[in-house]
Amino acid sequence: MHLAVRAYVLIVATALLAIMGVWSEQPGFQDAWLWPAALLLAGLALEGYMTRRAVIRADVEFPGALFLGREQPAAFAFHSEFGRDIELEYAPAMPVGFEPLHDTRKLTVPARGAGRDPFVLLPVRLGASVWPELPARVCGVLGLAWWPRTLQPSRKVSVAPDTAKVDRVRPRGTASGTRPRRTAGAGSELHQLRAYVRGDPLARVDWKATARTGRLITREFSEDQHLDVLIAIDAGRFSRIRAGRLDRFGLYANIAARFAEVATPNDDRVGLVVYSDRPLAVCVPDRGLHAVMRIRKTLEQLTVQPAESDAVSAAIRINSLLKHRSLVVLLTDLDDAAVADQLARAVRLLSPPHLVVVAGVHSPDIGDLIRREADSWRDPWVALAAQDHENRAAAQRVLLRRLGAPVIAARENVLEEAVLTEYEKLRRARRI
Repeated sequence: MHLAVRAYVLIVATALLAIMGVWSEQPGFQDAWLWPAALLLAGLALEGYMTRRAVIRADVEFPGALFLGREQPAAFAFHSEFGRDIELEYAPAMPVGFEPLHDTRKLTVPARGAGRDPFVLLPVRLGASVWPELPARVCGVLGLAWWPRTLQPSRKVSVAPDTAKVDRVRPRGTASGTRPRRTAGAGSELHQLRAYVRGDPLARVDWKATARTGRLITREFSEDQHLDVLIAIDAGRFSRIRAGRLDRFGLYANIAARFAEVATPNDDRVGLVVYSDRPLAVCVPDRGLHAVMRIRKTLEQLTVQPAESDAVSAAIRINSLLKHRSLVVLLTDLDDAAVADQLARAVRLLSPPHLVVVAGVHSPDIGDLIRREADSWRDPWVALAAQDHENRAAAQRVLLRRLGAPVIAARENVLEEAVLTEYEKLRRARRI
């Protein structure tokens, strides 16, 4: 219990009357301090009784599902069954994995009604959690004291990887990922125009080209290519490093989920491997909505492991999954020069036959340390250490490129677009 301003006023009045009673010679004035004291004690007793009877329920309201890294409007809702308005102050406790709210908040809950306090909800980690208790206090009906309460929102929350930011073609195929049988030569992509050969179907004759040249010209189509794509995500301890609002693992999870949404409309098969010191989760490459949902469900249940990453063990597991040439997108830490040897060995294990794209966050902090003006005697040594770190990281990227692996090192806000652009470029160039 914490006394309010009115209680302190009565306490001051009690003290003043007691002092005046000691100094006063008038009979009966010595006991005047008992009246404010009695009023204070009676008021506190009444407030305590009525506050215990007041039923207050807490809840958290937000629209639909929660997506990693996406700000969403939400509100704390407090429902009262008490016959008078209640002044409530509470600490907005948040589950682990959400951006915290630091300041205490106040609101008035109407009699036999609900009061709502809106805020912005930002999930920064994947997974399910239960909303913690909200420490709160209620102002008594007489305004003499704040009475402590603990409110438990009956809310379980689950954070899923974010969806694509732009509207794309809806994934084709049935939920099982099956597709209709294709006939030879029935591709939809124009390869070239050539002279008519006896036996060519008339439906494939290009009549405009025929009219221009004066002889029959046939359109020749190439078969649509349907790729196997496997996304490998590093969930080792370095993936806990912040990349903007999220950690790197959260950023990689969002990229993998959106990548699957982009690749499935092309009828490509998409799979997933998440690893730290060992493979943690495996999704065999599959087509259609089933592949997208399976990857999202798998990512939703994973978190960063307190262990060193072992890219070689992940490469061995990937080799056992893929039966023919595929695209492997490896999302890992490119700033740590200590793992250069492991990454190179993993690329050698996978390529050939597979094409490996290595992508990761390139933090600008190291460059800022190199260019920062020196203010003390330590700053030149810090700049030299940062320069050495940057040189080793650059040498690591050069080595991977020499092994035939395209390397993408970009800031967190453009990494996803860079990975998708590289995928589309490789697909158009038919390098896979």
